[in-house]
Amino acid sequence: MTERNDDQGDALTVAREALRVAQEAVRQAEEALRLAGAGSSDSSTAAPPVPETPCARVVEELTVKRINVVEDDGRLRMIIGNSTHGSTAPMRGELRRHPGRYPCAGLLFVNDEGTECGGLQFAGRSGEGDSGASQTGYLSFDDFEQNESFRLGLSQQGGVSQRFIEFVDQPSWSLVDFVDDYEAAGDDEAARDRVSRQYVGDPRAARRSRLLLTRDDAGAARIVLRDGQGRDRLRLIAPAEGDPVVEVVDEHGRCRSLV
Repeated sequence: MTERNDDQGDALTVAREALRVAQEAVRQAEEALRLAGAGSSDSSTAAPPVPETPCARVVEELTVKRINVVEDDGRLRMIIGNSTHGSTAPMRGELRRHPGRYPCAGLLFVNDEGTECGGLQFAGRSGEGDSGASQTGYLSFDDFEQNESFRLGLSQQGGVSQRFIEFVDQPSWSLVDFVDDYEAAGDDEAARDRVSRQYVGDPRAARRSRLLLTRDDAGAARIVLRDGQGRDRLRLIAPAEGDPVVEVVDEHGRCRSLV
């Protein structure tokens, strides 16, 4: 039998220490999986095992404020977030404060160029005093770099509640350009007014609601058809009580009831 020299003894010592470290790492990984629920031994209540892929791990529960879904190249395509994140919007690859948006939790969809193109948003609270409970929730789809062109939703304030489906013709200018110009005006009120008139004040570039299906404040079910100028032209009304009404409206707003 040959004797081991000092170098061989040192190598064996190093190998044993490496094995001990590896075994401890495996033990810690197994403990982490057990705490995450992956190692539960209660077979009577555990869900059927879900196979894991090399790139994913199954966990029982996640608590997050925001989730970003991205393409393989990192481009943002969808956001699931709380109300803090719901007050912002992706615009050409940057997250920007959305003008006038009420903070809501929900889900935002993002187009190929990094701009919001629709989403789901929800909010609600019990209210105080005479204001009563409020609740809002809707699904929307946007025209390219514009606002909501199709909406399906609910809006409640106290005892008044509406449900609606709405089709809207949006102007051709870009909401992102408007935000850029408005922010560039800074605190200059006159400059902000000029920007607002340039974009929003032009009658040819106004938002036009074309079709509205709603249950209104009074409890009536309505279908309203509007022309290219956004003027009511035909109304089909089924009130909460009483007979239904069909109204034809001319371009001057004069109404003629058919029923």
